Amino acid sequence: MGEFFSFTLLGIPYGCAYALVAVGLVLTYRATGVFNFAFAAEAYAAAVVYAELYAHGMNRTWAAVVVVFVIAPLFGAFLDFALFSRVPPGNQTAKVVMSLGLMVVLPNVVLMAIGQNQVYAPPSPLFGTGPVWTWGSVPITGPELSTIVGTAAVLAVLSLALRTRRLGLPIRAAVESPKLLELSGVDARWVLRASWMVSTALAALAGVLFPIYGTVDSQYFSVVLVAAIAAAALGGLRNIPLAVLGGIALGVIEGIVQGYVDPNSIWSTALVPSLPFFILLVLLIFLPSLRHLEDTTDPMAAVEPPPPAPALAVRPPSVDRTFRMLRWPFLIVSILVVTAVVPKLWISSLTEGAALAIVFLSITLLTGMAGQLSLAQAAFAGIGACTTAQLADHQHVPILIAALAGALVAGLGGWAASLPALRLRGLPVALLTLCLALLADNLLFATSWISGGPSGIAVPRPSSIFGVNFTSVDSQGFFLLVVVVLLAVAGLVHALLKGTTGRALSAVHASPTGATSAGVQVRRMTILVFIVSAAIAGLGGAFYAMSYQVVNPVDFNYTFGPTFLVIVVTIGSTTVEGAIVAGLAYELITQAFAYLPTTIGGTTFGGTSLTVVLLSLGAFTYASHPEGIFEYARRKVSTALFKSANQHRHAALALSEDAP
Repeated sequence: MGEFFSFTLLGIPYGCAYALVAVGLVLTYRATGVFNFAFAAEAYAAAVVYAELYAHGMNRTWAAVVVVFVIAPLFGAFLDFALFSRVPPGNQTAKVVMSLGLMVVLPNVVLMAIGQNQVYAPPSPLFGTGPVWTWGSVPITGPELSTIVGTAAVLAVLSLALRTRRLGLPIRAAVESPKLLELSGVDARWVLRASWMVSTALAALAGVLFPIYGTVDSQYFSVVLVAAIAAAALGGLRNIPLAVLGGIALGVIEGIVQGYVDPNSIWSTALVPSLPFFILLVLLIFLPSLRHLEDTTDPMAAVEPPPPAPALAVRPPSVDRTFRMLRWPFLIVSILVVTAVVPKLWISSLTEGAALAIVFLSITLLTGMAGQLSLAQAAFAGIGACTTAQLADHQHVPILIAALAGALVAGLGGWAASLPALRLRGLPVALLTLCLALLADNLLFATSWISGGPSGIAVPRPSSIFGVNFTSVDSQGFFLLVVVVLLAVAGLVHALLKGTTGRALSAVHASPTGATSAGVQVRRMTILVFIVSAAIAGLGGAFYAMSYQVVNPVDFNYTFGPTFLVIVVTIGSTTVEGAIVAGLAYELITQAFAYLPTTIGGTTFGGTSLTVVLLSLGAFTYASHPEGIFEYARRKVSTALFKSANQHRHAALALSEDAP
């Protein structure tokens, strides 16, 4: 009994951290209608700022006060003013995409600021670091007691504040209908801005109080985020007391299980960390309130202006035909230039970019066509890559056949993901796929007989086809092979986009009920698009691993899923060209940044952080340009060309009429 009590007590501080983050998620969603995927990123950034202030000599208590009550609220006000206040209340997809963009960009900005320096966790702002209290035989440390006391204080203040007519009632009214709240004489903009300020302060408090020992790492906060999502899901993302109870209960359960499980067994290394993901998966499937998160109850939703027209719908047909005519000549000339002029180092980057573009085409199919925000496409790519490596390296299967087998296995994973997705739509699908990606990290890629362990698995290339050698690292022949596969997959996706399947999926995206009444088999279409998109991602993952000639467990971890989605959405998720440009741009820009100085003025410019930031900024303009930056630019260019052509034609007609 004493051991059980000890393990229970050890889990309470972590449960309080989960509860604090869960309260922040629920408060943000209730008050603003935004599910803040970036909550953990905000907590991580606050923890880094707190650690840096302490390292530069500021008192730890004053450093915490500055971060939580000054910097965080100002940042929350900026987020509302610059980003989320510009999204129409009914545009749930734009809210999710923008929060995912913030989730991807913010940690990379922090990494650019701190560079390769390791950030050490400072003492707790309230009680220091060492043991400060003993309950029975269990010592309670300063960070743990700070987390418990801080969480209790926050819950007490919020419970009182949300019951008041001056604050609680306007917040509840703002999320239901901002326009209706304004008709009653309350400025909804300031209510929502205050909600963002409080929410960001809660994220900062979670970052400052989280009982971390050693270094500050974004991975810690990402695990807390998913556990908090599971806790918040217990209350349907609306009930704060249930979210608190769920967070504390989850921390206690983890403490008990870890206490009784052998720390060297697979149960401890894989299944115990996956417990929050299993709970969230079950809640998403069986809790009815989570299946209707996208339903709007705003009586003023009908007065919102319609979203902007897609680029393809307004591009002049004559200019569009010109683009299609020039596509193949441009491709042939580009391939000739690459094989004859481009340095070998850049050929490797182009090969990797073409392979990554295959993975991105799966996002075009699932997000651009079907409107499903999947955060697990990197996991499917990893499944395809690991399957290919295992078959080729251990079973001696020819590599191209192994790649097809890897695509099939990834397609089976897509089929498994589609079954719970049949009951969900919008935000719940994003949560579901994030959960699946985390489960893949903990249960699949962490297993040595699947991913090969920390050293990974060697992935061979085809030795030769028709006398063309593919084995060298900078092989021009392998680049051409990847381009051929990319064109084949692009042709398949283009055919689906333009065919009856594309029209059916567009109808399902617009209105599942209307599509069903029109004779579209919604369940079959949903399963089909998940299977095909996962298989394409698996094939792309196989060729991406072949380009590096090795696959590691960290190559396709869950952080790449949101990153890939945000990059494709930024460039253009509705067209094949957008995915290809996104893949090539990611690798080429990263290679170009390698020529810059590693640091400029203390800011890190090398590596992939700056690339990710630049290619993710378009997510913040999704509400006004859902077609992506690349497609928006093509629309502007085509419109200008069309006007110029018309002007020249009218001028020529005028001259011909005036001629004798």
